[in-house]
Amino acid sequence: MHPKYILISDAKTPRTGTFVYGMVGLHEELRDQFEKTHGYGKMHGGGWYRKDDAKRTMTLFGSSGDFGPANLLFLNRIPAELKGYTFYYSPGSNLPPNELDLEDVEWF
Repeated sequence: MHPKYILISDAKTPRTGTFVYGMVGLHEELRDQFEKTHGYGKMHGGGWYRKDDAKRTMTLFGSSGDFGPANLLFLNRIPAELKGYTFYYSPGSNLPPNELDLEDVEWF
């Protein structure tokens, strides 16, 4: 199991991406989990993450082998349990991350 995330939209709100994350073997497991609850989902990529509860940071990395790199324009909805975390993105673990703007994010 590995820390992976995807960005996915449901059919009712195709321009609004939801951040789905968890410990899985494949990114498609996150998609399947989302689709069981919400129906068909339009994928906007994914990657892997590092969550630091002590520092309250979530760093997103890389690209999903199943769905390609994350289109961060679809980072619109984030689970409420992550509210207060600072989100960062880096294309790879050897590069410094950049802080993401979460001003317009919906916490659900």
